[in-house]
Amino acid sequence: MPKAAQTVIREGAYYTIAAANGRVLEVADFNTENGAQVRLWSYEGQPWQQWTFEEAADGQYRIRNRFTGKVMDLAMGGVSNGTWVHQWQATTGASQRWQLVPASGGKVKLKNALADKVIDLAGMRMDNGAQAQIWQDVLGENQLWRLDPVPDKLLNKDTPAPAPRAAAPKRTRTQTGSKGAAKKSGGKGGRRSSR
Repeated sequence: MPKAAQTVIREGAYYTIAAANGRVLEVADFNTENGAQVRLWSYEGQPWQQWTFEEAADGQYRIRNRFTGKVMDLAMGGVSNGTWVHQWQATTGASQRWQLVPASGGKVKLKNALADKVIDLAGMRMDNGAQAQIWQDVLGENQLWRLDPVPDKLLNKDTPAPAPRAAAPKRTRTQTGSKGAAKKSGGKGGRRSSR
């Protein structure tokens, strides 16, 4: 197993973790908080979709997100089928350690050291937003992952994530009616002046 991991993983390199349809695991909504979900999404070249593998024990890795700096973990330290994969600050816990199990076609399974189960997609979904979870190994397509190195040109680009975060409150205020009220009064004013 360590030999297979060495052929795929380079120290300090970043990878995408891609499902069969090319969508990748990401931290949902580029959330930097502990407990943010890990889900599947179309690849957009963003750092919250990029991961590095840090050796944690012999043949085991912590999978750290490039944007948030947090690692893949099991929600509540759960070990049962269906336990969600989320991010958390790094600890020494086994729930944050993963083995790369070679599979066919150059793909891997990501097996959790604590649960002895592999990363899987809830409901066997492969669309945007599908939640990553653990499940016993059932040889399913939704348990196979391709690790692709992130090109250097994407590692050096500026990250636009803070802009959407700052814009989100404005959209919320618009929905509460502050702009709608302005449009309404503007409309009435327009009708009055035309009379």
